[in-house]
Amino acid sequence: MFIRKFLYTILFLSVTSLSIIAQTYIKGIIIDSETNEPLAGANIIIKELARGISSNAKGEFLFENINNGDYTLHITYMGYYDKKINLKIEREDNYLEIKLTPSLVEMEKIIITATLTERKIEDLPGQNEIIEKEEIEIFPASNTDNLLQSIANINANRSWGIFSKNSSVTMRGLDAAQGVLILYNGVPLNKTAGGSINWHMISPDRIERIEVIKGPSSALYGNNAMGGVINIITKKSDDVISGDVRAFGGSYATLGGKFDVEGNQEIKGKRLYWGLSGFYRQGDGYIIEPKEIRDSTDVEVYLKENRVGATLGYEFNDKNKIEVEYSYYDDKRGDGKQVYMNDGGYVKYTTNFVRAKYNGKVGSMKIEADGYFQNELYYQFSESINQDGNYKMSYKDQISRDYGLWANATQKFGENNWFTFGVDYKQGFMDASDIYLTSTDTLIRDGKVQSYAAFIQDEHRLFSDKLKIIAGLRFDYARFYDGSIHVGAPTANTGFEESLTQDFENSDWTALSPKIALQYEISSAVKSYVSVSTGFMPAIIDDLISSRKISKGFKEANPYLQPQSITNYEVGFNTKPFKNAQLKTAAYYSLGKDFQYFVATGDYVDGQPELTRENIAAVEIYGAEFSFQYSFTNDLIFKTNYSYNHSTIKDYDLTGYAGDDLTGKYLAEVPWHQAFAGLFWKNRYINTTITANYVGEEYADEQNILIIDDYLTADIRLSRTIAKNFFFALDVQNIFDKVFIDKKQRLSPGRFILVELAFKFN
Repeated sequence: MFIRKFLYTILFLSVTSLSIIAQTYIKGIIIDSETNEPLAGANIIIKELARGISSNAKGEFLFENINNGDYTLHITYMGYYDKKINLKIEREDNYLEIKLTPSLVEMEKIIITATLTERKIEDLPGQNEIIEKEEIEIFPASNTDNLLQSIANINANRSWGIFSKNSSVTMRGLDAAQGVLILYNGVPLNKTAGGSINWHMISPDRIERIEVIKGPSSALYGNNAMGGVINIITKKSDDVISGDVRAFGGSYATLGGKFDVEGNQEIKGKRLYWGLSGFYRQGDGYIIEPKEIRDSTDVEVYLKENRVGATLGYEFNDKNKIEVEYSYYDDKRGDGKQVYMNDGGYVKYTTNFVRAKYNGKVGSMKIEADGYFQNELYYQFSESINQDGNYKMSYKDQISRDYGLWANATQKFGENNWFTFGVDYKQGFMDASDIYLTSTDTLIRDGKVQSYAAFIQDEHRLFSDKLKIIAGLRFDYARFYDGSIHVGAPTANTGFEESLTQDFENSDWTALSPKIALQYEISSAVKSYVSVSTGFMPAIIDDLISSRKISKGFKEANPYLQPQSITNYEVGFNTKPFKNAQLKTAAYYSLGKDFQYFVATGDYVDGQPELTRENIAAVEIYGAEFSFQYSFTNDLIFKTNYSYNHSTIKDYDLTGYAGDDLTGKYLAEVPWHQAFAGLFWKNRYINTTITANYVGEEYADEQNILIIDDYLTADIRLSRTIAKNFFFALDVQNIFDKVFIDKKQRLSPGRFILVELAFKFN
């Protein structure tokens, strides 16, 4: 009996061993046939075994425990032709390098910002655009706002390049940067104190996509969405851990580094994801004053800036998710003037930013809630020698604080109707001090603005989805309160005759913002739309509370300023005239009312006119734009666009005031013509992007006396991934060294070269 059991055991072990020995594995990598770059997320299926896996971030895959035999591998990847490989497995070492060929299948672009619901971009009436991650990675951009040059009818003005204190981004013939609402992952970045955006806070490397909604959008977003909305959405990793470390250097002794580390982890069926990022940049700069007017106090405009941030998210299930983010930004930028102090004049921003988001679903109702807090400390130090030869030194200290809550819900009724409603709360605060160190002047002012809003929107589809209708309405109520100004021991520097403390009266305003848009599908390749939409832009706190000397004279605060508003009538066509091509066209006519302009009160301070900002102008804007894109392949794309704007003051009511009648004058800082062209080529040797940007003539002043000349610049970016983990890029901005003059008669930096090296890991 014992011998029989022993023999059976030996026989069983032998058969098992032979079975194990006969098993092997299939290992390999999926790459792009043109660029040799790995393709993450490709699907690989063994038909005979009904087994399938996806390639990892390095494009690699592994099937284990495969018996010898004949098999068929089926590989699929969106944007590439499917591939089948017949294999005969006879040995243990089976390594495959599989190359997929790009197809010309167009990916369906999904946009959320336009309606707060996920929609195909071609299904929405209007001129909506998306800048995808693939374009961002190969675009010659030193700052995020550079990316917007590729979008028709956006004027991104950064005349000093990376050394600019900030960038002014305007849209659709409007002349105020605060007339465009900038969202960061859905929460506003526009500051109530001054309306400006700190574009330096957002590194292009961290962006997943940028969604652009052109035309008034206050029916949904309220404040500042008078010209349109730009939503910057940052990327998240699907890997357990991934990231990159970058170093760069270039013109004007510019150098710096970045890091970005992200990851996620499955925890009992739930998902925890996170991200850490950092950024540092410095540069010696250049002299911004033209050579013919320079003096001994003119020096280079330098910069030193850094940012760190962290993101943490948790998905409870496919219906509920929360996300929080914190970032800290600090910079220092020279203003180009130095008399005695080592650093000369400079400005300094220190910003703390926090946001939180919740996405959920209750039954069939989708819910989103967002909260944010932004605290900015602004410090400006100035020194100069005036015309009398006297030395003047002063500083400005300002705290700007904004926070708010937003919530919306969408309910679907039937197959063709979506109803969205929500509420919005915002609070803004400003506290500023001007202190003169070479005289006795002190000037302190503060104020608050609080707003409440409710909105509704209905999306409806008729006639088998050929007709799409979007209608919306929003009501805003805001109040200005706790405004005051204090002047101590004044001299001619501030213009006040004596010390004073003044509390401003509270004031309020309301805004009703409707919108209706219709799109009709003439054919599968041609879609036309018409829309009527409204937008408004409230007064900034600085205009409500600040009385002080400015370059034009003496500015008197006006706590009763009302919002300026606009109504836009638009018609457009979005077509695919032939295979792999897309053409978008639009024409529009806008009427604005209660636009704010400085007017003279008739009084004088130290020989200079006393000015105040009032709602006195009606504005007329008409224009047109077109965008064209042709894809030779998925990796060779040509884009171009052109826009025209005729923006004038239709009526200028000077009743009760003095000054020049501006009726018929053009809006300042609005180019009449703009154009862009770009060629984007990803290939196996070196990725190449060449762009050209034309900005036409524009007036620098409201009286239309000084014209800013037109200019054309060209940029190029060469980049390549080496050995999967190493990345190299060369950016040359303004290739032909075109030096142009801005509205303050200051010089642009000319040609700017930057070299970047990166190590990517996962």
